[in-house]
Amino acid sequence: MSKRLKIKAKSEGTLVLDTQGLSPHVDGDEGMRARIEVAQQSGRRVALSALTPLEVRRSGDAAKRLHFLLSRFDVKPVSDAVIDAAEKLLDTSGLDGHECLVDALVVATAALCTPPVLLVTSDKSHIPALCKAAEELPGSPRVKIVNV
Repeated sequence: MSKRLKIKAKSEGTLVLDTQGLSPHVDGDEGMRARIEVAQQSGRRVALSALTPLEVRRSGDAAKRLHFLLSRFDVKPVSDAVIDAAEKLLDTSGLDGHECLVDALVVATAALCTPPVLLVTSDKSHIPALCKAAEELPGSPRVKIVNV
């Protein structure tokens, strides 16, 4: 009698790209390409909010490259869960929704991804406060920042 083995895919978490994570990659930055490649080889999913490509819009050949890259990443929709989490992040952090809405949605998206979560960003003002606020969400998700 043979035994069936259940093989579970090992997940090493998620690398989430904000605008400053995706934009350099679209523009051919070798450092960002290498960072993403290492993450994927180690089993991390590469994800981003559906809003991020709108901030990174390109035309011509760069638009084709953006479209190709998006086909390889997990583009997360702005779901009710993400909106609810973003609202809580803004409330907890005390940040203004008008100024920080997209950042709150990006961090909320990251907070709902498979941990451990790394968020690639260059933002040093709003994103850290929102990531700290994420620890107050159900499950106390931790979103670690990778500055670029």
